[in-house]
Amino acid sequence: MGRKTAWRQLIVWGLVALVALTACTSTPEATSPTARPSTTPADPPRITTVPANDAQDVSPIEPIEIRASNGSLTSVSVTKPEGKQVSGKLSADRTVWRSTEPLGYGRRYALTAAASGSSGASARETTSFTTLRPAQTVFPSFFPAPSIKRVGVGQPMVVIFDKPPADRAAAERALTVTSNPAIEGAWYWWDNRTLHWRPKMYWKPGTKVTVQAKIYGVHLGNGMYGETDRTLNLTIGQSKIATIDDKTHQMTVMIDGKKARTFPVSMGRNESVTVDGKKISFVTPSGTYVAQEKYQVKRMSSATYGLPTNYSLGYDSEIPLAVRISNSGIFVHAAPWSVADQGVRNVSHGCINLSPSAGRWFYDNFSYGDVVTIRNTSTKLEPTDGFGDWNMSWSEWLKGSALN
Repeated sequence: MGRKTAWRQLIVWGLVALVALTACTSTPEATSPTARPSTTPADPPRITTVPANDAQDVSPIEPIEIRASNGSLTSVSVTKPEGKQVSGKLSADRTVWRSTEPLGYGRRYALTAAASGSSGASARETTSFTTLRPAQTVFPSFFPAPSIKRVGVGQPMVVIFDKPPADRAAAERALTVTSNPAIEGAWYWWDNRTLHWRPKMYWKPGTKVTVQAKIYGVHLGNGMYGETDRTLNLTIGQSKIATIDDKTHQMTVMIDGKKARTFPVSMGRNESVTVDGKKISFVTPSGTYVAQEKYQVKRMSSATYGLPTNYSLGYDSEIPLAVRISNSGIFVHAAPWSVADQGVRNVSHGCINLSPSAGRWFYDNFSYGDVVTIRNTSTKLEPTDGFGDWNMSWSEWLKGSALN
């Protein structure tokens, strides 16, 4: 081998060794540029409304709800037909608006709402809807009337509808009686328009009572809806209970459990007459009565219960200091003409006769809801005669509810 050839071989082996060394040695990779995070555009705000656009027969008592997703509400307007705004409340996070007032029947409402999102995107919604139109509306009246603020311990709460509700259960569910202190009680349908609410036991003196007829917007059957809501607030006064015993011809008055007065009385005579085939009894029925109203002077006529005024026992007279205790015409009143009979015998046509002074005391002290109990006569008071509610057992009373 010549010297040149040997030199070339050394160069080749050196290159091979260098390549091998390079292949076995770790070297850092080239630094790549930092990757930028990918960004997803925020969803645009969206507005939903209840009722939906063009909804018909909407309940006027269900709240309107406007809700924003992916953003918050920036404005809400719900307009009545006359241009006034429906009141409402926006949630703290400005995502939900709800109406806070009932709507009218058979009216069209316009709704406009706007919302904005975090990205600056916005949304706007414009809708309208129409509330239901009742075939008929039903109006509730109360007794005692709202002007009466204090009643006795025997007073039932009465609701009278101006039309018979087709769905009694729905009507009854819309009526409530609350009291402080609370007391057990129930509704009883007296007829197809009238309900009485009576506690199981007499009211406690001082009880605060609230009666509510929340019937507006409530379907009462056959297209009938409540015309308006009504509320009655009153207080139960002293316990005043007059007990009349036919065996003694005496009235004993208890006030808050203590004897206050004793008066001689004369009640209905133990007789009857027949007029045109109808028997008319003058006996005062036994039972528990409740005072309904009173008059300084009340004109009374026997013709109102079928006895002509020209009969021997007929009458048409102005009667002083009269407190009504039944629908059939029984009053507790002053009767100066029968003072000699009071405490001795019964001579009236059914009323309870008192002397002028006793009649004055009774008139001044007894009023709506105070109790009169009559004992030991030969007939019984019908529960439906006036506020004869207390002449029904509690188990019988509960059967009068449409919810049972």
